[in-house]
Amino acid sequence: MNIKETTTNKSILCMMLSSTSFVMMATMVKLSGSHLPLMQQVFFRNLVMLIFSYWIIRQQGTSLRVKPVHRSFLAVRCLFGFLGVICVFYANNHLYLADAQILQKLNPFFVTFWAFTLLKEKVTWKRVATILLGFIGAVVVINPTGTFGASDISGGFTSIFPFIVGIASAFFGGTAYAMVGRLAGAVEGIVIIFYFSVFSIIVSAFFLPFNWVWPDPVSWIHLILIGVFAAGGQYFITKAYTTGKASSVALFDYTGVIISPIVALIVFDENLKMTTLIGMAIIIASGIWSMKLKR
Repeated sequence: MNIKETTTNKSILCMMLSSTSFVMMATMVKLSGSHLPLMQQVFFRNLVMLIFSYWIIRQQGTSLRVKPVHRSFLAVRCLFGFLGVICVFYANNHLYLADAQILQKLNPFFVTFWAFTLLKEKVTWKRVATILLGFIGAVVVINPTGTFGASDISGGFTSIFPFIVGIASAFFGGTAYAMVGRLAGAVEGIVIIFYFSVFSIIVSAFFLPFNWVWPDPVSWIHLILIGVFAAGGQYFITKAYTTGKASSVALFDYTGVIISPIVALIVFDENLKMTTLIGMAIIIASGIWSMKLKR
């Protein structure tokens, strides 16, 4: 096996580990969400991330200084990333785990949208078609008509609202990733994570005194694991993109979509709905098509 093949295999493994870590983070969020406030979950998620990123920065001797010309993009990344985390946690707490996971995988389509508008990349009908196909898949997952045996989401806007939040998480996440793209080569990725964690801790800490719930021993474990799995996901996704071609490894980010129904069945006794299965197939197919166009 040559060096190139070894690097590719390593990057693929890292992407699969990253996607799995984020599924486990979502599982911990869902397990603790029934008795802990959302902002408390967000705070501890970013507290562990802050410790993790600062440790790496110290180990690497990386400077925390960001040039003024890049600070506006960093600020937008922090704001939209924070809003994305809130929406992700809300969706995980109120949706089937598989539904929440597949809706989050819409973020590449929002990245493509910002590539058109912000980065002024060329617009082709094929790239627009991948976005439309992705959203068709999202509509199938949401299934607003309540058909195909999905009676659990046929209760009107109140029932559909968590799905809308799930799509919003992809929008905010896609916007944050677009800002990271603008900062690429100018600001170290671990520095971006550090400032994002600082921003998220400060904002979420403001809400803690108003609805703090003292965790029991099991809840403490859940809160810590939220941060641990989030840090693991960030670490492995960074390794994946720095050791292999993005076009080769991005496909394996769908590992979490495959794993999440299995975890949901074992942990939460959630059965995979037909609409979720069909929507998954459409979104994954559109994602693969989009990756081929980028290649």
